[in-house]
Amino acid sequence: MGFTTAAFIRRNTPELRKKLEELGYNCSSLRRDRSCLCTAAYLNFYHSIHPEWLDNEDIRKTNDIDCGTNEELFLAIASLRDDTNENQWFTNGEEWAYHPKTECCSPCNTVYRTLAFDSIPKDTNMGNYHKATVEELIEHFKGKE
Repeated sequence: MGFTTAAFIRRNTPELRKKLEELGYNCSSLRRDRSCLCTAAYLNFYHSIHPEWLDNEDIRKTNDIDCGTNEELFLAIASLRDDTNENQWFTNGEEWAYHPKTECCSPCNTVYRTLAFDSIPKDTNMGNYHKATVEELIEHFKGKE
């Protein structure tokens, strides 16, 4: 149980690494001369890689999601977990909400009182919202680099 989806981004900044660590990832290897970051979701690790490695045919055969340079997309996909709803996006197909990390002592598994909207939603029935899929996240965040 834990992170579910591996992803990579063609960026490697201290701020991005800090955000991954806040999500719960640990650094397995960090070389500042490597300009890309990759998450190993099943291990809860992230590491730095060379951009030319991303052109390797073996890498392309994996299910790792290529986020280009889109940090919002990368973090949204890297946040996907099967043991909590915290730090994840929810949608009803039209409106979007974010489930922030809660301050309680256990991971939050409910969405009904904890979704954060940018504006007042038209649809206030939380039963209509579901955790966004990878495909929905890609569509939502595309072009927001």
